[in-house]
Amino acid sequence: MNHKPNMIRNYIKIAWRNIKKHTGFSLINAGGLTLGIASCLLLLLYVSYHLSFDHQFKNLNNVYLIENNQPGDGKIYTFAATPRLLSTSIKNEVPGVVQTARVISYSADGLITYNNNSFKKTGLFAEPGFFGMFSYHFIEGSAANALTQPNSIIITKTLAQTLFGSQEPMGKTITRNNKLPLLVSGVIDDVLPTSTFQFEFVIPWTIFEDENPWAKNADWGSNFARTLVQLKDPSYLTSANNNLKTMISRHSDGNKNQVFLFPFSDLHLRSTFENGKSVGGLIDQMHIFEILALCILLIACVNFMNLSTARSEERAKEVGIRKAIGSSRKSLISQFITESLILSFVSTIVAVILLVLSIPFFNNLLNIKLSLPIGEWYAWAIVVGLAVLTGLISGSYPAFYLSSFQPIKVLKGMFKGGKSALPIRKILVVVQFAFAVFLITATICIYRQIRFIQNRSNGYDKNNLVEIPIEGTLDKKSDVFINELKSSGAITSATGVSLSITQTGNNTWGVEWPGKQPNQKILFDIFHTGYEFTEATGVKLIEGREFSKQYPIDTTNNTAMINETAAKLMNLKHPVGTVIKWGDKPMTIVGVYKDFVRGSPYEKIPPMLTSFVGGYVVALDLRLNPAKSIADDIDQINKTLKEINPAYPPTIHFVDSEFEKKFESEKLQATLANLFGGLAIIISCLGLFGLAAYAAEQRTKEIGVRKVLGASVSNLAGLLSKDFLVLVTIAIVIAVPASIYFLNKWLNHYEYRAPLSWWIMALAGIITIAIALLTVSYQAVKAALANPVKSLRSE
Repeated sequence: MNHKPNMIRNYIKIAWRNIKKHTGFSLINAGGLTLGIASCLLLLLYVSYHLSFDHQFKNLNNVYLIENNQPGDGKIYTFAATPRLLSTSIKNEVPGVVQTARVISYSADGLITYNNNSFKKTGLFAEPGFFGMFSYHFIEGSAANALTQPNSIIITKTLAQTLFGSQEPMGKTITRNNKLPLLVSGVIDDVLPTSTFQFEFVIPWTIFEDENPWAKNADWGSNFARTLVQLKDPSYLTSANNNLKTMISRHSDGNKNQVFLFPFSDLHLRSTFENGKSVGGLIDQMHIFEILALCILLIACVNFMNLSTARSEERAKEVGIRKAIGSSRKSLISQFITESLILSFVSTIVAVILLVLSIPFFNNLLNIKLSLPIGEWYAWAIVVGLAVLTGLISGSYPAFYLSSFQPIKVLKGMFKGGKSALPIRKILVVVQFAFAVFLITATICIYRQIRFIQNRSNGYDKNNLVEIPIEGTLDKKSDVFINELKSSGAITSATGVSLSITQTGNNTWGVEWPGKQPNQKILFDIFHTGYEFTEATGVKLIEGREFSKQYPIDTTNNTAMINETAAKLMNLKHPVGTVIKWGDKPMTIVGVYKDFVRGSPYEKIPPMLTSFVGGYVVALDLRLNPAKSIADDIDQINKTLKEINPAYPPTIHFVDSEFEKKFESEKLQATLANLFGGLAIIISCLGLFGLAAYAAEQRTKEIGVRKVLGASVSNLAGLLSKDFLVLVTIAIVIAVPASIYFLNKWLNHYEYRAPLSWWIMALAGIITIAIALLTVSYQAVKAALANPVKSLRSE
């Protein structure tokens, strides 16, 4: 007869009885495990979100993006922009290539109109091969026929519903930007948030060339397209890259650029390059979050171990009696492991409920779209596996420790529980709080770094400055628009720019100046602007003048302004009046302006060359009138935009808000460190609270005697708190050097960084001691205030 099911049932029954008997400790244990498991699952869900990018596509392992290595300034710059001619050359010259496709997203967005209903939507220019490489699901139409017609458009399911409702979308004609008729030739499922390419419609590459005639004649020196390549299989990668290494130099004498195939599957996580090679990227953050998830879970398990071993004296008689009547050590271990597994599974169920409730908050906080894969078997396998692992880890040490008691010593009263486990408990408490100190230090350091860069001068006045994108008829009526706003008093000045003042992207190696060394190769940022540039943006003019209607020569692009970094680099005593060359075009420097931040605020400002914007206006920068309220100024701008450009919904960007987006990555790190650091501290404090409660309970008679002999409440509270504060102090001593090492390593990624000051460590230590003291002192004061008569009357 098989007694195993009865034995397991008996284990569960006894385990549940013990859990109910010690409700307080069970709740503390379950609470710690619940927070630990919920935090671990949330972090793992966040990591899996990023690891899953683009993995919905079937051919992903055979798809590559062309990256471009460009030498200069003593290093190699890597970027994804390539010449238009590269795509065809790869198809013709590289063995193993199935297809190629050129893609551009930065100018495809537009106003999509059907039956007088208009919507601003995100788009993509692409060649037909795009849908051959990426297995988007076609609801209507097919990948084989997509983008083959010159004026066709592929739209997403949501855009189809927005435009046509329940009508059949195929064959319908819509317009883009009120001028280009497009025939709907396909409808695909909505693009997943875990896709690199985000769009609501795709139109043929030929439309980009029609809208930008210069692109049709662009040579090998003009990099503006993203080129995608599909190989037959990855075995062709090495030979293909060997071929590509010299492709540009073969077609363009003197051009030293080298292109190579970079796996598209690595693009989201490993897109940071140094000297031409991938050195990581977002994957480094993912590894940190994986470690954080494991550490938080271990802290929760440590709590369980500490509290279980601290209560060993209570369990000693049970162990002694059961061993005396014949229970084996193996059955006792099974009993204690069963208890921890029950608590672990209960905690996991509550943790999953907490996870479901917290996902909307987390999505809103981080501006992402996490979702729990409830319908996937592997998700539940991970949850169950995590529950079992947590139960085994947290219950293993207490089970082996408790089952090792000798029945003779226990039943004769010679056993004093908890003493032998005390050193290990102390070590575990130290580890917990060392980790908490590190997370507090990291949070302070990250926030300080963000504040340091935010306080660094950006070189222009971003307050009361707004940007209006050039759309529709505003292109031809920008002067009328500006004059009307000035007349109404809504703005004081305005200028046209070739790219947002908060963005960078156009640069050149082709700037020459008197005294330049023959082998000197410097990358210049290119920024085109109009009249009133300094007045509108607040950029300071150091020397000379800016572009002005008083000087018609400015509109011929024979004059230029440079920033102070360029002036220092050129080493010109009197830069104003100096003739330089951009390519083959001579230009006279008419002004030098103070450096301002366009790209990353964490990096050095590059040399910058500015010519008159002419027909390259992409946006208007408007300086709001400070004499009026911002609301009144914006209302007037909206009203004027509707009058001049009625087909387009008004779009107004506040430059200060756009500039803040540059700090999103660091703010995300700070938010996660803050959130999960706080949870780690709460979990640690739960354990400390339980240990303090048990320590107070064990010393009840001692406290009673001391109180009768005249000890004060503060003396007794200090007596009980001292041991724990010593452990927290040791944790701080261990955490400080580790924090200095790892945070200095993190700060070294930035050109401009806040120093890692001693007071950050001191503050983290003080915060940790204060939290620990509050946690322990409650139990200590409670014990000290207890009536000594109650604890001594049995003596």
